[in-house]
Amino acid sequence: MAYQSRKRDYRSPREKNAVTWRNTKLIVLFSTMAIIVWIFKNRYEYWAWIKTYFY
Repeated sequence: MAYQSRKRDYRSPREKNAVTWRNTKLIVLFSTMAIIVWIFKNRYEYWAWIKTYFY
């Protein structure tokens, strides 16, 4: 049988979507973690801002 390079790396649309969905979940996960850390680092600033308007 002859070598067919165009068929070797074929991925179905389902496999492509699975990879895209996995990458999207990873990006969202790490973005959420970064936002949580950023908020935690600035928590005193946000608490002071909240006290300004509600006390």
